[in-house]
Amino acid sequence: MSTERPTTTPQSLLSAEQFWQFSLALYPKLQTELLALQDQYNCNINLLLLTAWLAELPALPVLLQALCTANPATQTLRQLRRTVTRQQKDHQPDELLQQFRQQLLHTELMSERLEQRALVHACQTPTLSTIPALTLRQLYLDSHQVPAAIQQQLTFDLDQALLQLQLPAQSAENKA
Repeated sequence: MSTERPTTTPQSLLSAEQFWQFSLALYPKLQTELLALQDQYNCNINLLLLTAWLAELPALPVLLQALCTANPATQTLRQLRRTVTRQQKDHQPDELLQQFRQQLLHTELMSERLEQRALVHACQTPTLSTIPALTLRQLYLDSHQVPAAIQQQLTFDLDQALLQLQLPAQSAENKA
């Protein structure tokens, strides 16, 4: 499956599966940085990935509303998986506990896909206006009190990762 980003956002081109494949390609290149934003600032990784996938997005409240239903389940699963992981580290190797952790991880990933589907659906819903993804990312990170230096580093790292994947960088697209 292609990891290409849509150059325009006609509703017919958007697919949750395309976004998932794009995310699977991009996430490993930024995993540490994205997890730090998630853990330290409570940022949603899927929303940040969306800002790298599409050049224009609906207003932030539209996307946050889309996350309202899926995100609490994802957060609960993530916390449970982390608790089991800590238990696993504190005890002797336990095959059943390892299987349980793997099942939780699988379920958490399914929940992440549901979040992405909700975000793509929100992008397909007609809205009065769209805003550049870079602007939305900055508004989102500002709302989570992420320092400007970290925001700039994320944008640089996202652009570099996209170039490694041979996809045009967002900042270059938006300057044109």
